[in-house]
Amino acid sequence: MARILIIEDNPANVELMAFLLTAYGHTAVSAPDGPRGIAVARAEAPDLVACDVNLPGMNGYAVLAALKAEPRLARVPVLAVTALAMAGDRERVLDAGFDGYISKPIEPESFVAELEAFLPAAAAPAPAAPPPASTGAARQDAAPSAPSRPTVLLVDDDPFMLAVLADMLGEEPLRVLLAASGPEALVLLEREQVEVILCDQAMPGMSGTEVLAQVAARHPRTVRLMLTGQQDLAEIEAALRSGVAEAHYAKPVSAASLRARMREALLLQRTRAQAEGGDTL
Repeated sequence: MARILIIEDNPANVELMAFLLTAYGHTAVSAPDGPRGIAVARAEAPDLVACDVNLPGMNGYAVLAALKAEPRLARVPVLAVTALAMAGDRERVLDAGFDGYISKPIEPESFVAELEAFLPAAAAPAPAAPPPASTGAARQDAAPSAPSRPTVLLVDDDPFMLAVLADMLGEEPLRVLLAASGPEALVLLEREQVEVILCDQAMPGMSGTEVLAQVAARHPRTVRLMLTGQQDLAEIEAALRSGVAEAHYAKPVSAASLRARMREALLLQRTRAQAEGGDTL
């Protein structure tokens, strides 16, 4: 797999791109501006650079020139990731020396494949894109009522993120339920046996910590985890201190890491149920 440098000043764009790349087995590193991007490229020797054109201070064209002037980096593909959409913008970007062009907003379903097309042959391609998520129901390849399979509930308002997370857990002996909102998750919990809930924080209407507070009160045996890309962790840290949330993991997360965290959570749930003198849920 490849090491890919993202030079981008918008944290939300960095989070999404890094999440997608990590989900498909690549290593993502990032820098918020041109000078730091060049420094990271020198230190990390990436296989590919995805660079915004309209960076503050030192724009993408200057970054490109600096990278191509470095003997160790001159052959590294540099792609422009930009919102420039006027007639002729694509041609100007390519004429300036960028190896490729990806327009914003990026398309999550095709972004990784677009970058992989420019990777050196030594970097193995990532798996195909995951299937679309179906919310409020078990994955089609899982046994909906098999008691031997513990149930995990994934909660995120981004359907593509839900699909990626579900695909990461596809090889585990799990029943995976998906919910696109806090209220939807709470309805599922009333009718389904759920050992572990993994919840995003920034969701419209009802935040992840609000969801987990209700889960803690109504379904105390369910292990309550958070997976977020937020920089402000004040609410999450308060939830951890109070016991509302039992662990927090930062995006992006690799498939191997997510599976390991899920196994740990399931072990905790079994231990908790046994200590209370009953079967799991």
